[in-house]
Amino acid sequence: MTAFSTLPPPRAVRTSPARFAAVLALPLALTGCGAPTVPTGGQPPSSGVGTQDPPWVALRSQLPAPDADRITYDEQTGVLKLYDLPGNDRWMIQMPGEEAGRPSPAQQRIPAGTPLAHVCVYYVRPGMKPSAQISVKQIRETGLAHNSLAALR
Repeated sequence: MTAFSTLPPPRAVRTSPARFAAVLALPLALTGCGAPTVPTGGQPPSSGVGTQDPPWVALRSQLPAPDADRITYDEQTGVLKLYDLPGNDRWMIQMPGEEAGRPSPAQQRIPAGTPLAHVCVYYVRPGMKPSAQISVKQIRETGLAHNSLAALR
């Protein structure tokens, strides 16, 4: 008859309180901390523009440039049509020879003969830095590219 070998009795695993706390804290660390919570009292969160911006927007030296795809420039009439901005943002146009931009309505007429590469469009948000500028020439070229691609459809 064969004798069965016996296993040694199981050893009690002793862990330090610090190791135990670290093991318990690991799931919390993996899921993140500081998750946004709904305020329980006081004023509701502001729905103003910029309050929902990710941190990388607020920490940049400038706000992102306007979306050239949404701005149109009609060469025949010289009218620049700007899209609606959210919140209190305002359009600014800087003409050649001007040191700073000036507020602009949603439709702006560019005088004939003005070099479009030197007419800059940007927006400003109260309490923050202005956006990066784009030229009307860039806007026009973006529109021309879309028109040429439309013929391929």
